[in-house]
Amino acid sequence: MIEQGFSFYFITVLITVLLLGATIFIPLYGFFRKRFKGLAVGCVLQPFVCAIICLLVTLFIVFYEKYEVGRYRKAAMVTVKKTDSIGNVHTWDMKADEECLYEFVEKDEAEKDSKYLMFNKFQLFDVVPMDSFRVCVDDKIVVRFDLQNRKATAVEYDEPIKVVNVDWEKVDDFFKKHP
Repeated sequence: MIEQGFSFYFITVLITVLLLGATIFIPLYGFFRKRFKGLAVGCVLQPFVCAIICLLVTLFIVFYEKYEVGRYRKAAMVTVKKTDSIGNVHTWDMKADEECLYEFVEKDEAEKDSKYLMFNKFQLFDVVPMDSFRVCVDDKIVVRFDLQNRKATAVEYDEPIKVVNVDWEKVDDFFKKHP
């Protein structure tokens, strides 16, 4: 599995704390402008400004994550999907730069329109080329490509699973880099 690090979240929380700390200057500014009347107005405004800052940071994180997932999906050379016996949906988006985005959607959320739900679970895995026509993900998903007939098949522990999408240009480029 690829290390996902928390630097983005750490920096975002750090900036949020700094902005919330900077809101202390709102009552001080009011005090210097209008004395105690300005201090009172600044103390009333400070929680609203803090709430707006927290809301904007939260929205930024949500839209950034949505952008990153969309970017992974667009860059995928092959997408493999499996629905297990319970009804949970597992999706692997394999990129040509040897990264794979794994998405897990629970049964209740899979029945709804999942593109508006942000509660899916994501992980990153390595895509390992096995030979000149196969790739492996997480030691259990193997995708075989028939480059001449333009056909792809996928298995999980020798059990066939559905190949949803294949971008053959990216597949050809991938196997040119990995002979």
